[in-house]
Amino acid sequence: MKTLCLFIALGLSFALVGSSAAQQKPAKSSKPQPAAEAEGKDKDEGKEKKEAEAEMTVLQQRGLDLLRQAAEDAIGIEDRRSSAKILAAAADALWERDQERARKLFQHAFETAVNYYRDTKDDNLVRVTQGGSIGRQDLRLEVIKLASGRDAALGRKFSDQYIEEKKRELQENRTQNKLDGGGDSRLFGKTDPASGDLLRTAQTLLAVDLKLAVSLAQRAFSTGIPQSAPSFFIQLANRDRTSADQVYLTALERLRNDGAATPGQLLLLSAYPFGENRVWVTDGENTNSYGFQPPKDFTLDEQLIRRFIATAFTVLARTTELDPSQSPDVASWFGGALFAARLLEPKVAQYQPALLGDWRGLGARLAGLTAVKAGDGVEHTLQDVARETRQATNPDNTDRIKELLDRAQQTADFARRDDLYQQAAFETNRGGDLSRALNIADKISDSDFRSKVRSWLNFDAATRATNERRFDDARRLALEVEATDERAYLFFQIASAALKEKDRARAIELLNEAAQRATAADNSPEKIRAQLGIANIYAGIDPLRGFEIIGEAVKAANRIPNYSPDQTGLVRALSMRSGRGSMIMSNSVEGFDLGKTLAILARSDFDRALLLAQSLDSKPLKLATLVAIASAVFDKKQMAQAQ
Repeated sequence: MKTLCLFIALGLSFALVGSSAAQQKPAKSSKPQPAAEAEGKDKDEGKEKKEAEAEMTVLQQRGLDLLRQAAEDAIGIEDRRSSAKILAAAADALWERDQERARKLFQHAFETAVNYYRDTKDDNLVRVTQGGSIGRQDLRLEVIKLASGRDAALGRKFSDQYIEEKKRELQENRTQNKLDGGGDSRLFGKTDPASGDLLRTAQTLLAVDLKLAVSLAQRAFSTGIPQSAPSFFIQLANRDRTSADQVYLTALERLRNDGAATPGQLLLLSAYPFGENRVWVTDGENTNSYGFQPPKDFTLDEQLIRRFIATAFTVLARTTELDPSQSPDVASWFGGALFAARLLEPKVAQYQPALLGDWRGLGARLAGLTAVKAGDGVEHTLQDVARETRQATNPDNTDRIKELLDRAQQTADFARRDDLYQQAAFETNRGGDLSRALNIADKISDSDFRSKVRSWLNFDAATRATNERRFDDARRLALEVEATDERAYLFFQIASAALKEKDRARAIELLNEAAQRATAADNSPEKIRAQLGIANIYAGIDPLRGFEIIGEAVKAANRIPNYSPDQTGLVRALSMRSGRGSMIMSNSVEGFDLGKTLAILARSDFDRALLLAQSLDSKPLKLATLVAIASAVFDKKQMAQAQ
């Protein structure tokens, strides 16, 4: 900071001298020569760069050299996904010390990411079960986010290129006749694919460039109501409520003016003004339900609610005037409109009671237009909605458990019966009765499925016990969990909680037990994650022990082909016995990241951490880890601890 002040003082001195000279003798030219100016600027930048490097510690200079070399090596690796991530991370770390090189690395990272998606057609989904996948962030957006944090103009440049790439991908999808989300056009109409693609792009840019995301969302809703609308509004409201309301009004206006708007599209907009976290859509025969995180600190805006109700009345009234002979989808729209009318009636009564009579009359007309079978289906779905609402407000799920058990006993299909027992067991465990939940799970006929259900139940119960500081119970339950990384995760979560309670002895005992079990496990990504998580906790309380365990993790990583730096999440998955879906829980665990854990350990022994990173056989993993370690030496807090 002292050096910076000195430069400022010198700059002011030179400015004053120049001013005095100009008064004594006129300058020959008021304009400097462009070439001379550029040359002077380059010399100044070079001088500042050398002076900045001279002020660095020896350790920081080593880190700078490591970053430059790792970035150079990353350019040539075949794994372009890893290459782009490494280049972007190195660019971010180099920015304050070598901006020219960092800018080039950001450019190279983005180009690599673009080419990766063009060639591989990666859809950012990772298959976890036969019928289930989890998403991961678009690699191009990861680069944009880091670049935007350093230079807004550079980030916007990459954002513009990203949008063009998405347009190109959309054109390819159009040739395959793909609609937004692959949804049922009877429920949601034939939405312009451009609207869905624009909204997905806006959603991915929310955390990177809010202004651009809002602009794209406005364009998306001006052409249609994509099925991803409900969750988008919640995410946008959590970032900027005013912008979310403005975009929502655009969507309502689109519905009001679109003669082809369906009741399903209306229902996609039915959650936001009420701050709800679920959308139901049905025509009496086909039902879709979307759940999402509820908005944070959401306050109701009655004017917005009245605008929605007015638009809803317009859309439903227009539906009653449709001629079934015009389209085979019209019968479906009648059922969807009846469901919407019945579902929204309580809200009309609460927020716009003057309209209630006309609303009920509209519902009666729609009931007359809807086929008997579809009408019965509408009633069943309304009952499902009511039951779920009761469960949300009343934790007593006794009736729901009894219903599931009764259905299971009456079902002849063994696979379907096992699914019902699983649901009943999960509902029971959610209420805190693990013993009964395990007894229900034991009724499952398939031994493998039964074992996985029991493991899931014990994991949830162990988490609950940890949160309640029942550490002995949590440990006992964690031992009943099958997956190596899940069990280890529970152990180091218990250890972390014990450390907060100043119970170091218990924490050490738990970590040692978890380490022994992880070491005994077969080599697998799960084993590596377990060891990394344990080492991460040890890094803060016993670095020497942390180094021992992470050394074992490095050995395991060298024995597993294609172990990726991306494999840092805890993923729990359970496929239904009948094959009718799966349950997937995924969350990122910082302790599972090899580079981040070694970077923490490098505070106490940089050379030992460096040697471990250099001993990795996988080049992408090695380079990613080297960048993480090298970047850490520029963290002021970490440097203070290291010194």
